[in-house]
Amino acid sequence: MTPAPGDGSGQDKRGTGHDHYDEVVQFGSGRSASGRWLRRIALACLVLAAIVAVAVRGTPQHAQHAAKTPPLPAVQVIRAGHPLLDVSGGWVLFARGPDALLRIQLAQGKIAVTYVPPLLSANPNVAFVIGAHEAVIRSTDLVPGYIVPDSGQARVLTGPLAADGPLIPGPASTHAVWVMSGSPASPSLSLVTLTGRRLGPTIRFQPGGPQVPATAVSDGRGYVLVTTGGFSVYDAGPGWDRPVPGTVVAVGRESWLVVSCNPLYRHCHNEVVDIASGARRELPGPAAGFPYDEFSWPPIGVIAPDDATAAVAVGGPGRRLTVHLINLRSGANRNLKIVLSKSAGNVLAGADLSDQSMVWSPDSRWLFVAAADGKLVVVDARTGKAEHLKVTLPPVTQVAVGA
Repeated sequence: MTPAPGDGSGQDKRGTGHDHYDEVVQFGSGRSASGRWLRRIALACLVLAAIVAVAVRGTPQHAQHAAKTPPLPAVQVIRAGHPLLDVSGGWVLFARGPDALLRIQLAQGKIAVTYVPPLLSANPNVAFVIGAHEAVIRSTDLVPGYIVPDSGQARVLTGPLAADGPLIPGPASTHAVWVMSGSPASPSLSLVTLTGRRLGPTIRFQPGGPQVPATAVSDGRGYVLVTTGGFSVYDAGPGWDRPVPGTVVAVGRESWLVVSCNPLYRHCHNEVVDIASGARRELPGPAAGFPYDEFSWPPIGVIAPDDATAAVAVGGPGRRLTVHLINLRSGANRNLKIVLSKSAGNVLAGADLSDQSMVWSPDSRWLFVAAADGKLVVVDARTGKAEHLKVTLPPVTQVAVGA
């Protein structure tokens, strides 16, 4: 991603510590006549005062002070003055919250914060897609979404990217996303670039196979995982789909972590599934606890790029969901005690929980977690130690990594 602007010399000490901010760019008878006039004037004054009071009460507070409130800057740049982690690569960590997009350059100790209008929906299913020079934020509901260029203000999405339904990253070589297309009787997913240009491939859904493309999530390699009315899971792409036995709990570029159980769900175990071949490898030890009675969606776990470790949400109905690391060689399970949210039956509850609550660094060294309290938590995968970045950030609900 192109670094955000903000190399000026303007400084503003806000929050805690000595973080530096660079602002870029950016509301009757027997009574005398004189007595009667005095009474009339007094009455008129009372009426006028009442009208003014009602008008003031009916005026939004932000409108009363609009002339005194300066416009928000399009981008604020926080400079920590030192690297935020032991990171040497030029990759960028992205995070979003209710009204902000963060581009975090860890090696440079630089964070660009862009204001993004809140989504007009309480739906926690929000697509957070990172492109070559922009980020896209959009709910699966039919409400306005936004595209945020690297160095500019958020703009309302238009064209095919503004349709309702999922918005899922396509193959890395395309720099495009899968969007809902077709009719309700014959739904499909089409590949569209972040500039709104349609590409050729289409994923169609046949009777008896995946029925609801609105349930689609990334399969880790540029295609989609979808569910059916019978709670089966399919991996689907242009011209093909195949069932995935078991419950997918974590997704990676080359493999999935799946919990397989007997028909009564009394004996379960973890399996690693090779995405390309479908080959399955059982992990030693019992299955990790997970927030499912029989089935839940979407899978929110993520597998590190080196395919060695999975970060998964572990819990149970009505209990807290905490982050665990599962070694995909030995099956060892480590509880990080980082709270994601709570589960309720088969539904993952909490507006701060989505299928992008966790992301790995490209070198598999760091796990970034949008925790239940809105804090961005960083985990060193080598030690399992969790920490916070030593800068003050807005609340975070989703995370992603870009180049």
